[in-house]
Parts: sequence; C-alpha cells; structure tokens
Amino acid sequence: MTRLEAALQALRDTKGPDESATVLGAKCLSVVIEHLLASGLSKEDLRPLEELRDVARDNKVTAPEKNRRKGAPPSDALLGRVAAIIDLLVKAGYEEQEAAQAIMRRLVAAGVSPPVSGGDARGWKRLLVWRSHLLHGVASEEAVESHKEFTAQLEEIPASERVRAVLEHQIWDRRRKPKA
Repeated sequence: MTRLEAALQALRDTKGPDESATVLGAKCLSVVIEHLLASGLSKEDLRPLEELRDVARDNKVTAPEKNRRKGAPPSDALLGRVAAIIDLLVKAGYEEQEAAQAIMRRLVAAGVSPPVSGGDARGWKRLLVWRSHLLHGVASEEAVESHKEFTAQLEEIPASERVRAVLEHQIWDRRRKPKA
C-alpha cells in the first residue's frame, strides 16, 4: 500500500459518526494535494483541486452543526413568530391555553425546547408568560421585530386559510415560507 493509500484509508477509518461525506472529501482532497505537491506537481496545476477542497470546506455540514440548536432554548425571533401564531389562534376563537398547548406540541415534535424562563414546569405555560412579556413591552427588539414581520406575513394568507396553514404546517420556521 502506498503512503497516499494509507493516508486516505486512515482518514476513512477515523471518520467520526457525525462527520459528513463532504467533510471527509475535503480532508481526502487535502491529503491528495499534499501528496501531489510532494511528487513535484506545481501549485498552479493543483489550483483546481485546492478550489474544490475550499468549496467542500465552506459547504461542510456535520450533524452537530445541522442540529446545533437541538435542546437549546428557542431564539427571541422564533418566540416572536410563535407569539404571532398564538395571537392568530386566539383571534380565531381558541383559548390562550389551548393555542399555546397546540403550538408547544408542534415545537417539541420539531425538537424545539420551550422558553427557559416562565416559572412553570409546563412548556406551554412558559410560552404564554413569554408572550405576555412581548405584549407588555418586556421582550427584546429582535422578538418585537420578528413578531411584527411575521404577523404581516400571516395577514398575507387569505383569512379563510390562516388557521389551517398555522396548524398544518411549520410556518413558524423561518426557513419555510408561509403556506396557504
């Protein structure tokens, strides 16, 4: 086995369980580039491989990075969007507690933990305490802005479809567009 083969095999053997194929590929490219440089190829000839390696490094996504928020408290921006949804459900006739429970169930199912503060073991109660703080001006500027922007987005959905969209889709997730 050549030194290059041994180095590539070692990389494959030491690949962590959360390491993506992109990360492994970038590491393998680095080893190949080093080997080819040592073999006498010019840096200019290896430039395309270096660029490919750099692209792979820039686009790496490992499981911990992908799920970096899992278990972490929700951001103020997310809580602002969630409060806007609770507002919508309350306007549609839901009791505050019922709306908060329904949304908290969806958040937990998506891996989002309840707000940290609120003084109650039940996540939906902490969600209502957080919403109350927002409505009374005690929340961060980020939360207020998120609530305002998301309320405007919700109003763009036809009135007859808003509640269904809120309950059937994870529109609180800003990576998704509100669906009608």
